[in-house]
Amino acid sequence: MVATSEQINLHTLLSQLFLLQSIPTYLILRYIIIAPFGRHVTKQTKWWFGPLLNAKLSWFLFEIPNLIWVWYCYWYWCDSDIFYLDSPPDQKQRRIISIEGTNIQISTNAILLFLFTLHYINRAIIYPIRMNTNSQRVPLIISLCAGIITCWNGYIQSFYLTQVKSFSSISLTLSSILDNIQCWIGICIFFIGMGINIKSDSVLRNLRKDNQQSKKKQQKQKDTTNNQQHTYCIPFSPLFRYISCPNHAGEILEWFGFTVASNFSLPSIAFFVYSSSNLIPRAFAHHEWYLNKFDDYPKERRWAVIPFVV
Repeated sequence: MVATSEQINLHTLLSQLFLLQSIPTYLILRYIIIAPFGRHVTKQTKWWFGPLLNAKLSWFLFEIPNLIWVWYCYWYWCDSDIFYLDSPPDQKQRRIISIEGTNIQISTNAILLFLFTLHYINRAIIYPIRMNTNSQRVPLIISLCAGIITCWNGYIQSFYLTQVKSFSSISLTLSSILDNIQCWIGICIFFIGMGINIKSDSVLRNLRKDNQQSKKKQQKQKDTTNNQQHTYCIPFSPLFRYISCPNHAGEILEWFGFTVASNFSLPSIAFFVYSSSNLIPRAFAHHEWYLNKFDDYPKERRWAVIPFVV
């Protein structure tokens, strides 16, 4: 399927609006409300946030639209001339990878869509499965808002990579790597950010499992919500040395790398800026929560999400 000019214009408009909404998102989350996720869900959470839903189910439902859009755009909206490698004149098969002797070429569009898909396989499937069974429930309005954002973003990223922009292919030769050095740097940054994000989530998830061993080191605080008792501890890990939220820092770094690899395309910039506008205020809220709850919170951990910056 080849996109019409009307569809491309609509996509551009939606990408611009997605970028612009970063401004109110940051201002609201930083100065008006604290998003009621996890530890911020308390008895004082406003009634208009709606009933509380199972955390595992909520995360799956509001993250899965990204993967649905990837699947739909790949199978039904994929423009062969944009997404795939050029086929020889006598062949019509669609190829993501071409191997001819020692020359290996890979579709950059496929690589970028793979990076996007890989992140959301983790976020929509693996992360909810690995969540603690007693994780704080998620208010309905938060799940709905997050679902709208992922539907919107999943469309603009997937449609762009399968219908709008054809990136030059990557060849695994030294000269080609040097010619596409920006893309390779972006891919490396993406995987470094993803590693930080996954490792930090693992540290936070295992706090309760390691609670008995960490009692001697950590001061514990209890917060009771919906008749369930939740015990929180100070996380200790090299990633937490200077910042309170390396999990958010890792995700921001992921999408910065994705933006670099995408040659600073409008959709990728929109998503990077929006992710930052959403995650930085939440990191501030977590940092302030830690400082208020723990008298012995590490003094060198002075920043919320970006060391020596914020």
